Amino acid sequence: MMKSLLRKFEILSLVMGLALFAYLVRQTGLETLGHYLGMLGWGVAGILALSGVRNILRAGAWYLAIDPEHRSIGFFPLTNVMLAGEAIKYLTATGPFLGEPAKAAMMRREVPLLYGFSSVVVENLIYNLSVFLFIAAGLPALGWVVPVPGRLQAAAYIVTAAVVLGFGLAGLAMRRRWYILSQLLERLSRRTLPGTRDRFGSARGRVRALEENVYSFYGRRRAAFYTILALDMASHLINILEVYVILALMQLPASFTAGFVIEAVTKLINVAFFFVPTRAGVYESGNAVAFGALGMAAGAGVALAIIRKLRAFFWVGYGLGVIMIMAFLDRRGRAGGTRSEAASDAREECSAPRG
Repeated sequence: MMKSLLRKFEILSLVMGLALFAYLVRQTGLETLGHYLGMLGWGVAGILALSGVRNILRAGAWYLAIDPEHRSIGFFPLTNVMLAGEAIKYLTATGPFLGEPAKAAMMRREVPLLYGFSSVVVENLIYNLSVFLFIAAGLPALGWVVPVPGRLQAAAYIVTAAVVLGFGLAGLAMRRRWYILSQLLERLSRRTLPGTRDRFGSARGRVRALEENVYSFYGRRRAAFYTILALDMASHLINILEVYVILALMQLPASFTAGFVIEAVTKLINVAFFFVPTRAGVYESGNAVAFGALGMAAGAGVALAIIRKLRAFFWVGYGLGVIMIMAFLDRRGRAGGTRSEAASDAREECSAPRG
């Protein structure tokens, strides 16, 4: 039942997002959008190259999050797994709740599942820390660049306070070792039938080990923590540079400050509307508002959002291709194993003494 409700919610959020997207495209006009898209020219190659550098930085951050003694996967295969997981996140309403575990599952042959999932959690925590730091800096920057209405200022203060409170609680949980998930499983096991308690106990042990790996990461690998944070912050700077390049190609006022504000709005939308597949509609409307606040045409904001979304679809296509290849190789490997077992059984039968 829960799965059915999630599916319906995913479809509803996608339909509403697409309806908003269609409305924005109609308001902007296909001719205006075509004009801005046509101005890119060969600059598309530069945009894809910048996004490729960003993906390499994110993959490097994840690579470092894996404990060296369990890191038996190469950098290029890990980058492919990351892009496959990101494709799942981008296209589904469940977002990180499905895409992130999928990353650990796809490399379970090279990295034990416990350590793979621990690395995913650690890298995401550090990345989200960098995102929230970016948003917390970007919202005041928006108020500094343009006059912001009182209600929007109040919303910015509320979001910033929520960010500070959230990370304060997370830091306290890590410092005091609050094993929240494993304790929750323990309480659930006490309320279940005796036959199912063993399953809860086994799951609780794995979750406890996962929480311990995450909590002890900073103490065990402090240099890796700051390197990962630096790589994640560098990926945000690449995004700012990408916005700057697109604005310049569209012959709009391009500045580091404008790129910083637009990227901060983008990240706020991604955090608030992660459940909308591809962020359809909400991303374009957010960019339109940001452009209007910066004194530029709202239609240009919609065009920039579509350009960046097309770039995202390029890498989503790559990630889906990776998933298809991995599924094909896995299926062929299982078929080969089945044939080998059948041949072995046949040889044993032929070599068995008659009589």
